[in-house]
Amino acid sequence: MKPQLKHQEKLVREWNEKYPVGTPVIVTKDDLTEIRTVTTHEATMLGGHTAVAWLKDISGCYDLERVRADVGKCG
Repeated sequence: MKPQLKHQEKLVREWNEKYPVGTPVIVTKDDLTEIRTVTTHEATMLGGHTAVAWLKDISGCYDLERVRADVGKCG
């Protein structure tokens, strides 16, 4: 297995172990602005090679490496 694929799968596994659906998060967009939202599903692999998060009020999914838990809002 390629190292990058292992890394992406590890991101998904660790995210799902640590953060349940509904976790408040901060997403860094392409223009580097940040959005606060919550997860709507568990993190998954998109196309078998990219770790992604599914988020409220964001169409589609977002690269998991651009999503972080909003620790000030987590239980």
